[in-house]
Amino acid sequence: MKKPFEGRFDGKVMIITGAALGIGEATALRAAQEGASLVLVDKLEEEGQDILRRVRDLGAQAVFLHGDVSEEETCKAMVELAVKTFGRLDIAINNAGIMGQPGRIVDVTKEQLDHTMANNFYSVFFSCKYEVIEFLKEEHGGSIVNVASIAGLTGLPGNLPYSASKHAVNGLTKNVAIDYARKGIRVNSVNPAGTTTPLTKAAYEYVKRHYEQAIAAGMDPKEAKSMAGLKTRSLLEREAQPDEQASAILFLASDDASFFTAATIAPDGGWTSF
Repeated sequence: MKKPFEGRFDGKVMIITGAALGIGEATALRAAQEGASLVLVDKLEEEGQDILRRVRDLGAQAVFLHGDVSEEETCKAMVELAVKTFGRLDIAINNAGIMGQPGRIVDVTKEQLDHTMANNFYSVFFSCKYEVIEFLKEEHGGSIVNVASIAGLTGLPGNLPYSASKHAVNGLTKNVAIDYARKGIRVNSVNPAGTTTPLTKAAYEYVKRHYEQAIAAGMDPKEAKSMAGLKTRSLLEREAQPDEQASAILFLASDDASFFTAATIAPDGGWTSF
C-alpha cells in the first residue's frame, strides 16, 4: 500500500460505494489511515462487514450500509446514515459498478443494456443527487469523485453497454460540476485502465471464454480477437494495483485538489495516449 498522508482527512466524513472489494476496498483502507470517518456501502454483506472491521482496526470511525446503489432509496439512505452518524457529509466516492454483459450493438438486448446502465450510471446519478442535496443543505461545499473507466474516454471493442455507461458517468460528472461550482462543490472522475481486481479478473475470463467459443463456432480468429480489444498493454506494460487508483481518487477528493473540478483524470499507465 502507498504511504498514507497522516491527517489529510481529519474531521472529514466520506461515503465510499462499492467499498468491499478492489478499488473501493483500497480506497477505504487508505482513507481510514488518513483520518476520514467512513460510510461504507456495498451489496456484498459479508465482504462489507469485513472491510468495516478492517478500517475500524486502523482506528477509523466507520459504519456499513448493506445496499444496492442502483436503487435510489439506497443512495438516499447512505447520505442519511452519514448525517445521522457523523452529523455531516464532506466527500463522496461513487465507485460501485459492474462489467455487465459485453456485446456489440447487434447483439445487446434492452435488458442487458438496462442492467449495465442501472449499475454503472443510475447508481452514480442517484448517489450524486442526494450527495449534492446534502452539500447544499450544509452550505460548506463538498467533493465528489466518480469512478468511471478508460472505456468512458475511448471505445472498448465488443463491450458497448459498459463503454456507454462510463461515458455517461463522465458526462454527468462534468455537468454536475458546472451546475454547482459556485456552491463550492467539486466533482471529478477517475478513469482507470486495467486494475488487478475481482471485476477485472472476471472480465478477462469472460473475454477469453467468448474468444474460444467464437473460434469453435467457426469465426475468423482475426475477427474474434478484435472483440477482445486492439490494445492489450499500457505504456507501463502492466496492470495497475488498486492502491494506485486509490491514490488518484483520494487526491481528487482532498483539499490538495482544490482547483480541480469537472476533470476526467486517467490513471491508466498511458493507455489513452495512443
